[in-house]
Amino acid sequence: MTAIPTGEYAVRDIHSIDDLRRRAKRRLPAMVYDFIEGGALDELTLRRNREALDAQLLPQRVLVDTSQRHATASILGTRLDLPLVVSPMGLLTVCHPDADVAIARAAATAGSVFVHSPWSGCSLEEVSDAAPGRVWAQIAFWTDDAETQRHIDRAHALGVDTLVIAGDVAVSSKRDRDLRHGTGMPPRPPLRDVVDTALHPGWVMRWLLGRSMTWGNYSLDGRAIRMREMEAWMERNENQTASWDDIARLRSRWKGNIVVKGIMTQADARLAIEHGADGVFVSNHGGRQFDGQLATIEALPAVVDAVDGRAAVIMDGGIRRGADIAKALSLGADVAAAGRPFALGLAAAAQAGATRAFEVLHDELLTVMGFLGATRVEELAAADCGAVDAFDEAEAEVVP
Repeated sequence: MTAIPTGEYAVRDIHSIDDLRRRAKRRLPAMVYDFIEGGALDELTLRRNREALDAQLLPQRVLVDTSQRHATASILGTRLDLPLVVSPMGLLTVCHPDADVAIARAAATAGSVFVHSPWSGCSLEEVSDAAPGRVWAQIAFWTDDAETQRHIDRAHALGVDTLVIAGDVAVSSKRDRDLRHGTGMPPRPPLRDVVDTALHPGWVMRWLLGRSMTWGNYSLDGRAIRMREMEAWMERNENQTASWDDIARLRSRWKGNIVVKGIMTQADARLAIEHGADGVFVSNHGGRQFDGQLATIEALPAVVDAVDGRAAVIMDGGIRRGADIAKALSLGADVAAAGRPFALGLAAAAQAGATRAFEVLHDELLTVMGFLGATRVEELAAADCGAVDAFDEAEAEVVP
């Protein structure tokens, strides 16, 4: 079996998130790589997230003493060593058996926060034990309210202080890449993918000898839900009737922080705050759910205006460089978030790869701050970044 190198040696030639992406692509079967990197339908939103970030330009400052720069921040009472948290991601087991546990440990080491997905292959208990005090729990409003409540109770028992509500998954998306590869639950890959997978023996052996592919966060008959049972479980529990009333009810029984994820309009930002949210998470699910909508960096300014300081603002979507974090903060986000960079790091070099993703983004952010004349991340809000290309002329209006 070809083992994934770990430790500093494994990542000494990694200098960017794209370096991690290229290595992950070599190590993963095509169907797994496309599951991570792909988006919904024509992937317009997936691409727009990056294009809109690239269109935002930051103003260089000169002759400013930036010798004592630091990137520390805080969000909802948690101190961060950089203004970046890990977005929730499901089924990370396909990248590496250590999955969420490895990324959570990397996040804790980096002084960040890991948001645990309800679709994880690892239980909330396992991840919380790996990164005490550095885990938030994402909650889905299932058809079976008792299942949702059990998840909330488990989070409380573990000392988790922040729940992130999955607001943008009311219906399942269509992802053409996944359909072509037959990556349903259970997967039914065509012959070409069977052959391609066989050409990645290291991944195959890790799959066979490592953690079983399950939904480790939920159980049937006292055991984790198996791959062949996932689709039927989702069909029974997918809830298309979830509403703001569910947020209000959660607020009445949860004393910690509540963050609503999937906020892309001023109207939803206001509703989130009116129903008791402590934070709003500007997210289009990395382009994996609803195709043909605004990039998150485009939606961010209007959401920040609607929030008006009454709640924390988090933004993900396309973050690949430290400059992207600076752009999000300059437009009013309290912190940025990212998912794929850490999944790619995990696939490239296990926990060492996820740790390297944090290091790269942290170092790049400090460099950008130097060019902007900023010594603290709070000063980035004065950077006044703005698009100067065609996005300026054709930018869609955010619906209030």
